Amino acid sequence: MMEKTVTPSRLFLMATALALTACQSEVEHKTATDAVANTPKPEVNVRPNAIKAHIDFLADDLLEGRDTGSKGYDIAANYVVSHFSQFDLKPAGDNGGYTQQVRFRQRLLKPDSAVLQLQTSNGEVNFSYPDEFITGGSSVATSQSINAPLVFVGHGISAPELNHDDYAQVDVTDKIVVLLTGKPGNLPSEEGAHFASRYQRAKAAAKHGAVGMIYLQTPEAEKRYSYQRMQKNVDKPSLNWLDEQGEPGNSIPQLKGGALLSMEASEKLMQSAPQGYQALVEMAESKQPLPTFALGFSATIASETEHDEITSANVAGIVEGTDPELKNEYVVYTAHLDHIGGHHTDGDSDHINNGALDNASGTAIMLETARLFAENPTKRSILFVAVTAEEKGLLGSDYYAQNPTVPVEQMVANVNLDMPLILYPIGDVIAFGAEHSTMGDFVQHAVEKIGLQLSPDPMPEQNIFVRSDHYSFVKQGVPSVFLVPGFKSLDESVNGGEIFKKFFAEHYHQPSDEATLPIDYQAGARFTKVNYLIGKEIANSASRPQWKEGDFFGDTFGKR
Repeated sequence: MMEKTVTPSRLFLMATALALTACQSEVEHKTATDAVANTPKPEVNVRPNAIKAHIDFLADDLLEGRDTGSKGYDIAANYVVSHFSQFDLKPAGDNGGYTQQVRFRQRLLKPDSAVLQLQTSNGEVNFSYPDEFITGGSSVATSQSINAPLVFVGHGISAPELNHDDYAQVDVTDKIVVLLTGKPGNLPSEEGAHFASRYQRAKAAAKHGAVGMIYLQTPEAEKRYSYQRMQKNVDKPSLNWLDEQGEPGNSIPQLKGGALLSMEASEKLMQSAPQGYQALVEMAESKQPLPTFALGFSATIASETEHDEITSANVAGIVEGTDPELKNEYVVYTAHLDHIGGHHTDGDSDHINNGALDNASGTAIMLETARLFAENPTKRSILFVAVTAEEKGLLGSDYYAQNPTVPVEQMVANVNLDMPLILYPIGDVIAFGAEHSTMGDFVQHAVEKIGLQLSPDPMPEQNIFVRSDHYSFVKQGVPSVFLVPGFKSLDESVNGGEIFKKFFAEHYHQPSDEATLPIDYQAGARFTKVNYLIGKEIANSASRPQWKEGDFFGDTFGKR
């Protein structure tokens, strides 16, 4: 069980040392102190060295990158359990414990089984795996094969709410749909990103009768996430969480096969079609409506998949509220505990992805926030959830949001912490999604109390609101924000935006994301204060956060 004590001597000594380190008092940076000296600050006893202790432990090589289902992840989960227990949080997992065990089906494609073949009037055309196409195998069957006519459906997006439906004028019943990656340029950024997700497109295809999908890589998509980069992960297993009946969650069994083609292979597939690949890409880039049409030939997609089952835990604990009525409502804090793993080597090369800032830092700040609430209870209850399998596709949070240990209708808000880059004296924060609900008002009040600023999303084109664990709660109707430090530095000689870009260029999902980075623990303490004050404002408010009138996400998910 996850709650059992982990007893290697090294782990014991490390935990003891870190616990002692965590008791040291806070010492503010001079630059930060000068910048906010004239702003009244609430008395919040945040411990920078506790944040450091948590990061040092969670990002140690001993945990081998905290991959979902690994021993290292289990150690990390036990670490969170021990602190929830130390802070006297009420267990909110399974069977009276802190952990919610999540069963996953792990699938791994048998490479030699992958087939993509066209049957054209000029004969058969074969594609090479993985040089020309990638497929992930099936989560519902160990062997699948389909043969069906091909139909081009633009971007494959069905969004009547946004006056866009690629399926309106075409019949795809028992067909394989062919579509461009990306989304139409005329769709709003975040709303469009929702409909352009793989799952939403798959749902749309199946709803209209399709039995398979082929994605064509575009130059725009190549810039964001290259085909070559995806090739590097083809030998890694993928996961789906399993429901009580042992069925993969969010699976669509009607779709019997799928593939993503490189740009060169996309052009090869479309060369015999009524319209060529380059012409369609140019239309998409110039925001012209894309046509839909039958390609005039068929394709076979086949694969064999190895299935295995693993278990990994979400960790949940509650600081119970003080109000007899409001304590039955919950402000939810989330941070993903997993990372992408790695392994020890005998040589000098470091192949362990420790994830110090992705997301040991978020977990550390959540743990310190939990301690603050344990010492200063609020009217509403505060629920803390360290989730697994974020790196596998937000799976742990999706499982929890669909299988919550408290009633979902009693969750009033979610504040998510994912990869806070505490690398400089932060002067502002960004709350992705704040504009969709009155959560933005609570965040604004909190940042003002400690002399910081709330800045707008500096990267709207990245659609970050739909790309982290809070979105699992949004889809269950819970107003949510994803909180990160902004690009403004209190030290004018430091460019926060440049540091952000450098981290992504040099350290994101790399072994170099480790505790030896120049982490600013005073900035971590400042960010923790904001994080705590947001929850405190919500938890003591007379009214719960509300979706804004006419907001797409509120109208789509919030009408319970």
